[in-house]
Amino acid sequence: MSNDVQARIQADYERLLKILPTDIRKVLAPIIASAEELKMRFGRPLKIKHHGKWHTYPEVQITQDHLTDFKSRFGHVRDDNRAGIDGTGHRISRVPSADGKGTDGYTVRVARFYSGLAEVLRPVLHENPSILICGLAGKGKSTLLRDVARIIAEKYDANVTIVDTSNEVAGDGRIPHPGIGEADRYFVPVKAEQHQVILEAIANNSAHIVVIDEVQTKLEADTIFDLNAKAQFVATTHGDDMPEIIQNKPLEALFWPEPIFRWALLIREMGLYDLYDLPEAVRDVREGRRPTPRQMFHALAGQQTDEEGQGEAPSKAV
Repeated sequence: MSNDVQARIQADYERLLKILPTDIRKVLAPIIASAEELKMRFGRPLKIKHHGKWHTYPEVQITQDHLTDFKSRFGHVRDDNRAGIDGTGHRISRVPSADGKGTDGYTVRVARFYSGLAEVLRPVLHENPSILICGLAGKGKSTLLRDVARIIAEKYDANVTIVDTSNEVAGDGRIPHPGIGEADRYFVPVKAEQHQVILEAIANNSAHIVVIDEVQTKLEADTIFDLNAKAQFVATTHGDDMPEIIQNKPLEALFWPEPIFRWALLIREMGLYDLYDLPEAVRDVREGRRPTPRQMFHALAGQQTDEEGQGEAPSKAV
């Protein structure tokens, strides 16, 4: 890992620690490199997920002072009850109270800045950059998407535009996270209007490749379908089973009558990917067969094997 990358990782951690209440900061600081999420809930002890498991810290009981102090240290909460921290991909989610007016807590997702996590995908992305990245929450979709955007932008430069739904890819603030490389970025001020921002990125920004985090709704899928003739798309969506993803009714336009994306990548764990030829996978599902990955990647270990177990290729990940 280069000194520049290590310094950037530490700077991102420090920006998060700086806005936390003092007692929470003291608990998180020693374990932040392995932390994934924090849960602050009024009247309950602090919870931190690290090393893949939730841990409870009874010495820190969340009070209204914690919640008020925390809210005073970061910016505007958007219409989807999310906020970010300038220059980072950390995500803050607000938990509304029963009447919707107050706040009962916050969930903080700790973002990771990895340079090289998508390097094993470089040949695939250079062949065709159109890829749908799938996985469950917390598996690293946004982290991988950022590095995919960087690699694509090395070839296509500013013709790559990120439509950043929750600012987890390029970060909050006016200056994008350096992890996106030469890619451009469009904010999504209102989540419900993401489809309009996609259209604007193509019409006003001459985007040839549009990168979207979290395609979830029929309106978003239909917009991508309508604009498919004008641009290629890279996106993430939720799910860990290819047949279920392909048959997800709100996303139908992404797969029928023909798939919008050239590839589908299923994240099993951070750095563990199954790559599908999406037209083949859709055809298999239509004919009642379970799709088979074309390749399986182990990015963190530098391993790559095809579906027949042939060969290994070195990769770089940090």
